Amino acid sequence: MSSKTKEQSGEQCQPKVPCSKFQQLPQALVLEILSSLSIKTLLNCRCVCKDWLSIISDPQFTKLHSSRSPVGILIKTYPPIRKSRKLDFTHIEDCAGSDLLLEKIRFNPQNSLPIGAMPEFRLINSCNGLLCLSGPNRNYPCFVCNPILGEHISIPPTNLSRNKCFFVGLGFSNGTNEYKLLQMTNGTEAEIYTIGTGVWRSVGNAPGDIDQLPFNPFLRGALHWVSYSSTVPDFIHSFDFEREQFRPLPVPSLLGNRFSDCYILEVVGGCLCLSVFDDDYSKFDMWVMKEYGVQESWTKVLVFGNLYECPEERICHVYEPIMFLSNGEILLLFNNCAVVCYNQETKSFREIRITWTRSPFEAIAYSPSFVSLYNVSKGEEVKRVQRGKKLGKKSGKLLSEGSYECAGSSMPPRKSTKLNSGYGCPAFEEGLP
Repeated sequence: MSSKTKEQSGEQCQPKVPCSKFQQLPQALVLEILSSLSIKTLLNCRCVCKDWLSIISDPQFTKLHSSRSPVGILIKTYPPIRKSRKLDFTHIEDCAGSDLLLEKIRFNPQNSLPIGAMPEFRLINSCNGLLCLSGPNRNYPCFVCNPILGEHISIPPTNLSRNKCFFVGLGFSNGTNEYKLLQMTNGTEAEIYTIGTGVWRSVGNAPGDIDQLPFNPFLRGALHWVSYSSTVPDFIHSFDFEREQFRPLPVPSLLGNRFSDCYILEVVGGCLCLSVFDDDYSKFDMWVMKEYGVQESWTKVLVFGNLYECPEERICHVYEPIMFLSNGEILLLFNNCAVVCYNQETKSFREIRITWTRSPFEAIAYSPSFVSLYNVSKGEEVKRVQRGKKLGKKSGKLLSEGSYECAGSSMPPRKSTKLNSGYGCPAFEEGLP
């Protein structure tokens, strides 16, 4: 039968299309390709078809992706200028020269965050891409959520008196594959909650007082914090979630018997990072523990001096380390109003326009993941945030959401604008590695 006859008889001229070439690739290669994509691209891939959704939702993929998940910056603005009910995540990629490629995703109650009608919320800490959130005060519940997937678990109240509870932090036990929350009173009692059990139980007394838990305190299966009222040399404390035990960590030996309330402790670049300010805040040293638990591995990487903006009024600048870039530059939060990039070779600053808010804000390192709470809840009730409406093409934004319940609204990537920050930047002492 000729092609013309086929056409006249209504038969299709084109051969049947086989399975997509992508689906014919070995599964290991498919996982390798997908795990190297950006978060925003993966959110869109989840919405392409059920096969891709299944691959990206598979625990094998989420484990591989978590080991490679790029570290970005999570922004939360402070009240009272504006009551913040959203989080902005920015994935940062190094480009040619000094440019940075910024790719943004916004999390809000309409697509990702389980805050409901709460006027605002507190961002407590992160562990393996999951966030621990709570209300503005202790009368509100605590949540564990994955804003990428829009999933959350509501944590029941502790047995401790709500008026005594001082802080709560999320962690993970690799040995038992369990997520747990630690809650402490002001230096006395401590309780732990294992997701899936539904109960809090005592783990004894907590060492030292704590002002607040750092957002990035989780490393090597433990939370870490500084005891500001400590009178002993080891003022860095940790809680191991597998052994469910407290233990101190050594501080830099060069600090000697110096005690101060001017410390900032974070996990930066996979290591503990301790910023030690002088008592008058005129200078601070940045120390990195390059080998976990070994006192001799503490290395002073930077000394920031002349932090006073107005010496006569004793007003000074405050810098907090966020993350190291692949080119060796350091991103820091400056006075809770700007993110700046410090070049260790030229000893110079430039501002990175991460956010356009005029409100003060938190800027913290965060690695998103596709870990589903359904796979770790062990019977605990998991809820999804009700999805918002799609945005049209004319809106200028792409909502990474489709038939398969993708969460988060994303914006096209752009290069950062190199700006002269206009701030008085501090002088730097020479002779550092």
